[in-house]
Amino acid sequence: METQWKLILSDTDSVRLRLMQSVLEGEGIAASLIDKTDSELPSGAESELYVPSDAVDKAKEILAAYSS
Repeated sequence: METQWKLILSDTDSVRLRLMQSVLEGEGIAASLIDKTDSELPSGAESELYVPSDAVDKAKEILAAYSS
């Protein structure tokens, strides 16, 4: 069965999202980052952070605790 991924964060700061991805992975939650920025011409495009649908609540808990 294929894993369903859900968007949990989007931001124009891809470095911040990479940090959040690392935090989640450190807690054992798979996370996938889609970086929509262009290194030659930064356009302000938002990058997106996804987790498996069954981990959304736990991921949001972890990120909320990390951000406070």
